[in-house]
Amino acid sequence: MDRMQATAAVLAAMTLAAGLAVGGLAVARGMARFKSEVRTVTVKGLVEREVQSDEAEWRLGFRRAGNALPELYAGVRSDRDAVATFLHEHGFRPDELEVQPTRAVDKLAQDYGDGRGIRLRYVVSGAIVVRTKNVAAVQAALAATDALVRSGVVLDTGDTGSANPRFIVSGFNALRPQLLADATKNARATARQFAADSGARVGRIVSANQGAIQIFGSDGHDESAPYSPTSTPRKEIRVVSTFQFALE
Repeated sequence: MDRMQATAAVLAAMTLAAGLAVGGLAVARGMARFKSEVRTVTVKGLVEREVQSDEAEWRLGFRRAGNALPELYAGVRSDRDAVATFLHEHGFRPDELEVQPTRAVDKLAQDYGDGRGIRLRYVVSGAIVVRTKNVAAVQAALAATDALVRSGVVLDTGDTGSANPRFIVSGFNALRPQLLADATKNARATARQFAADSGARVGRIVSANQGAIQIFGSDGHDESAPYSPTSTPRKEIRVVSTFQFALE
């Protein structure tokens, strides 16, 4: 091998060695980065807060059944006047009351069935809906509705499947930021407990998931859906969020 070939071989070997060194350094950095990325802890932050409703919606429906339509309309009109008087006596203002249209159903005019066995052909109904911030007045009036029944008013809650009355926390959206902040604090405290066992320190938030925000009535029923099966004035808001913290 002449001197030129030997020099070329040496240069090639040096280039290969440099490439391996650079590649090894890149791999080492990649492994270090990978190790730093997996040094995390995932925890849940839980916050529970009791709140009182500040709004109420209450539907007082009434209905009559019979075969003489004019008499039924007159009876429902009388029921509406009795309910309105009852509500005024319990302190509700006119602007808090919504009178809903009178409805009439002719059972013989329905598409299904042959009409056999129908003793009362017509059903006439109406309702007054109360929307108010006076939650205490709704509770008091609700406890006194037996007076309406004794006077001959047949109260009908309707078939919406929702609670009646419904008690509402109107300022829920204003509570949300503080609830999430408290959930974050709770999660960080939990992460610190885990980190202490491994001699690490909790760093920044790597990822966060707000999770579920639920509202429960004092009877334990979940009221998070728009139409819940029950409703109570006192409620508990529960937030469960998931956080991933870096460990340093």
